[in-house]
Amino acid sequence: MIRALGLVVLLVACGSNKPLFAPADKPPVGSGSGSGSGSAANEAAEKHEEMATMPPSVKKFHDVLAPRWHAEQGDKRMGDTCSALPDFTSGADAIAKATPPTTANADTWTKATKALVEAVHGLETACSSKTDFEAAFAKVHDAFHALLEAAGGKP
Repeated sequence: MIRALGLVVLLVACGSNKPLFAPADKPPVGSGSGSGSGSAANEAAEKHEEMATMPPSVKKFHDVLAPRWHAEQGDKRMGDTCSALPDFTSGADAIAKATPPTTANADTWTKATKALVEAVHGLETACSSKTDFEAAFAKVHDAFHALLEAAGGKP
């Protein structure tokens, strides 16, 4: 993803609005009209900047959560996520022990970290019982985004 972002930056800097290799089923970057052009690159840059200001434990948790959350729903996603429970648990615990970012209200941060830890415990229960997995996983995802918002980031 960083290479793709680098390519976009390079092409914009060179004055081109077309990538060197564009998939046939997708329009080239920068094509079209309106403020939406290039928004994926802007969103990626904003997300990178936002994560850079977060404690390392938050980034580490994100790196565990993101690929599993964005995977196709089904048995494989559930299996991969449940297999990563030790990483989710240790990650949520590390976040709860981390110093809040300077942009965060300490009380709001503390409540958000507790909610994340509780959501991970709920996921553990769902994985053990093999019931309500998607709902429990959604709670982890939502709690993580609430934590980002509590830190002064974007939800």
